[in-house]
Amino acid sequence: MTEHIKMKLQLLPEQPGCYLMKDKDNNIIYVGKAKVLKNRVRSYFVGSHNLKTTKLVSEIVDFDYIITKSELESLVLECNLIKKHIPKYNIKLIDDKTYPYIVLTDELHPRLIVSRNFNKRKGRYFGPYPNVNDARETVRLLNTIYPLRKCYTIPKKECLYYHMHQCLAPCIHNVDSYAEISDKIISFLKGNTKDVIDILTEKMLQASENLEFEKALEYKKSIESINKVSEKQTINLNDLTDRDIVGYYPNDNELSIQILFMRKGNIVQMEQTIITYVDLEETLINFLYQFYENHLIPKEILINSDIDFTLLSRMLDVKIYSPQKGDKKKICEMAYKNAYENLNKKNLLLQNKVLKTEDAIVELGEILNIKTPRHMEIFDNSNLLGEYPVSSLVVYKNGMPSPSDYRKYNIKTVKGANDYETMKEVVYRRYLRLKMEDKPLPDLIVMDGGIIQVNACLEILSLLNIDLPVIGLKKDSNHKTESIIYQGQEINLDRHSKPYILLYNMQEEVHRFAISFHRSKKAKGMYESLLDGISGVGSVTKKKLLKTFISIDNIKKATYDDFKKIGLSKRVYENVMEKLNKKVDDN
Repeated sequence: MTEHIKMKLQLLPEQPGCYLMKDKDNNIIYVGKAKVLKNRVRSYFVGSHNLKTTKLVSEIVDFDYIITKSELESLVLECNLIKKHIPKYNIKLIDDKTYPYIVLTDELHPRLIVSRNFNKRKGRYFGPYPNVNDARETVRLLNTIYPLRKCYTIPKKECLYYHMHQCLAPCIHNVDSYAEISDKIISFLKGNTKDVIDILTEKMLQASENLEFEKALEYKKSIESINKVSEKQTINLNDLTDRDIVGYYPNDNELSIQILFMRKGNIVQMEQTIITYVDLEETLINFLYQFYENHLIPKEILINSDIDFTLLSRMLDVKIYSPQKGDKKKICEMAYKNAYENLNKKNLLLQNKVLKTEDAIVELGEILNIKTPRHMEIFDNSNLLGEYPVSSLVVYKNGMPSPSDYRKYNIKTVKGANDYETMKEVVYRRYLRLKMEDKPLPDLIVMDGGIIQVNACLEILSLLNIDLPVIGLKKDSNHKTESIIYQGQEINLDRHSKPYILLYNMQEEVHRFAISFHRSKKAKGMYESLLDGISGVGSVTKKKLLKTFISIDNIKKATYDDFKKIGLSKRVYENVMEKLNKKVDDN
């Protein structure tokens, strides 16, 4: 702790407010709120902390603070500051995925619609619903039963819906009130679906008796959609209340949060996330505050916690509490258990993956009688009848892909399909550069090919005076990895063994990477070869043509009017068509 910080700590006020931690470049790296600034900010610089807090403190070289009138004001200010500065040690919502709502609009002549955008000033919202198709089907059904306005803008005369008795036609009639219709729709969307289902069931049976089987099937599908939207879950409360249940579980520096959406007393959806944190209470409150800025606020929020959520409750204007008994407490425990399991599962998956890859590289080293290959590099070539040749390098470290170390190579010295010379060029370029830059060499080089590719690599390594083990991956007639080529010998592996699975995954990854690179180069080359050299078609015009028509075939089919719409002259149109048609004739 510097003398500058020590002095500022002594001058901190005993008032509520926000504090902003800064690094050596004067960047804001953390924003927090405090009931008493002096106590909260000083706590960072005394005592022991978890890993993330320790790292944060190690980067702090200065801090500022803003005094507020109350702790409530400090919460508002804190969230605004986080949004503005996006400090790296603060959490933020990065997933803006939303679920659909059914909305009864607050208009003089209301409509019933499906929307993903929540704005409580625009009407009465119901949801969110886990399946947008079922929500839309429910809206379509309700619009056929209840005569609400269907049009976005009221026309000057009645439309077909009026004659089908599905609209009261406010365009030609004075409609004083929609209260009765609205009450029935609201009752339905709150879960009282029996009356509507009875009506549809009666119509379905009547249609069946009249041998109108297609119509009967439509009624049946409508009933199924209603049942899906209002489906009972494993745990439900029969009070038709919209509520969210929040469960959370922290470890040393990660916080797992599980939110269960309960609508009409039924759990219909969930949200899971794992975030890092510095201060548990601040992080959880911040997360929930930001979360409900983008989501529907229910009637109540249940959370199994001893944290005081009074401020958050006032901010969101919603009841937040921890139930002490009964079904609500059980649902909270369920949310907590899911949060725990989600974090535990993540850590176990990571541990298992690390253990498996560790075993694989150790066994591979033993098979080849080399040190454990913790750094492996695999090469693959790709071309189309000698055209657009490329080569790709994929790097694995400790048995895991290291995408930041992947490399792409355009072949410069080799013409046509010559795998041997291509491999020599790429290996030479790769390891000459590593030597010149004094960077670490791999423990093992893997060639996606047999003895030809291995010999090409060994020839270049000898030229560069580099002694590294090199293996090839030989494929069978079904293009599956069959054996290892090493020191002139063929080594067969059990296809269920860990080394085989690792090498197979490496082979698939480098092949995917090489093919992706080759295809992009091929596409670019085709476009360039066909559109380049045309009078009046420069890089800007070429991009405009490809952006508008997507493909060369579509350009060929275009008319002069199509070119004119994007600002191209008749001369350019004629030049392009002459070149493309000539290309067709040549073929």
